[in-house]
Amino acid sequence: MLTPQTELYSRIAAVRNTVHAAVPSVRGIFIFSRISIYYFSGTPANGVLYIPLQGDPVLFVRKGLERAKQECPFTHIYAYKSYSEIENICADIGLPLNPNAEYGMEQSGLTYQLARLFLSKIKAFSGRTPINIDTEIKTVRSIKSPYELEKIREAGKRQALVLEKILPVFLQQAAGGSGLPLPSLLQTCPELQELAKPCQDKYSSQKDLSELNIAKLCIQLYTELGHGFMCRMSAHGEEAFYGHIACGDNLNRAHYYNGAMGFAGLHPALPCLGSEKIWQKGEPLCVDMLFNYQGYLTDKTQCYFYGTEQELPDTAKKALACCREIQETVLNGMKRGAVPEELWLASLAAAKRFGFAENFMGFGANSVPFLGHGIGLTVDEFPVIAKGFKNPLQDGMVIACEPKIGIPGFGMIGIENTFELTGGTTKILTALPGEDSQNGIIYIS
Repeated sequence: MLTPQTELYSRIAAVRNTVHAAVPSVRGIFIFSRISIYYFSGTPANGVLYIPLQGDPVLFVRKGLERAKQECPFTHIYAYKSYSEIENICADIGLPLNPNAEYGMEQSGLTYQLARLFLSKIKAFSGRTPINIDTEIKTVRSIKSPYELEKIREAGKRQALVLEKILPVFLQQAAGGSGLPLPSLLQTCPELQELAKPCQDKYSSQKDLSELNIAKLCIQLYTELGHGFMCRMSAHGEEAFYGHIACGDNLNRAHYYNGAMGFAGLHPALPCLGSEKIWQKGEPLCVDMLFNYQGYLTDKTQCYFYGTEQELPDTAKKALACCREIQETVLNGMKRGAVPEELWLASLAAAKRFGFAENFMGFGANSVPFLGHGIGLTVDEFPVIAKGFKNPLQDGMVIACEPKIGIPGFGMIGIENTFELTGGTTKILTALPGEDSQNGIIYIS
């Protein structure tokens, strides 16, 4: 279960080479975020990782030293209580920090307050502030190794199995009158049920096709298939818990997160999963719930329609055709050497040609200026399929692309899948073999 030592040192070599190519004068780099520390060391330590351009990496651990030594193969792993100890430890092991040298720093890994504290405690930085190497770290992490790809592929397979095959069976049964299979453990013991009753929220019946009940069912199915629960995000202030489920007008409901799909969520303090709104006949339902397998994520949005294909409104059919064409463009164009910005512009042109420029990638003010995003240990990684991203794509990148269109008075139609770039081609990871992953919608009647 531990990250292989060869894998970790390969990543360290990659970040050294990338930073050196960008800023040849840098002598070493400091990493602070838990997820980047995990990526390079194999343990999500509470501390600081120092990677000199020459010499062994050093992991400083504020808490959990023994756990870090079990999970990380580095020779140099030390406990510390204050940032001021870091400089002395480096000197003691023959890696002194030079006040005249240039150093790199993962600036997004610290709050402003902690960054100021760190810089004030390291004497070598008194005359020269470390440079920002966030982009270089994101660039290195954007290229997945065979070790990482194996986990991401497994996540995609399990996610597709739930959303394309298993969940539709339960939705179909519920639509037929049998309700959702959400048994309550408390109901098996009347005494306990009565004891817990004052603490139970007055949500709709456990069998109703409410957004929340569908979310609960997804959680149960995901759990049985090995979901790892945590869905990490790297952008400051962004959060994710499994994802979102919404139906009808809730799909166009105003929100503040950096995504296209509207939703109501559980509560203003818990903007996740779903609300008490019951999915009605003639409405779309979108399930945008991430899957985590051994730390690695895939992203897929599956759209369902409560009715037959003939009953789907013409505007929704047109929006679906638009999303299909954009995904086809992605499949044909999102490969080694392609420029992300050009794919974004092509998607905008398609949306405009179909007449959906105004509500493409979100209804009204919900619209976001990107078509897709890299994904791996976190939901939001490089590259981004958006304006301004001009570095050519490379094999080994994993990207979630999500053309979505808001329709007034109806909701949203969209397709989202996670793709792997390999051998100069593009492979869908979140679709079952033989399935029409481009269909984009499953009919429940």
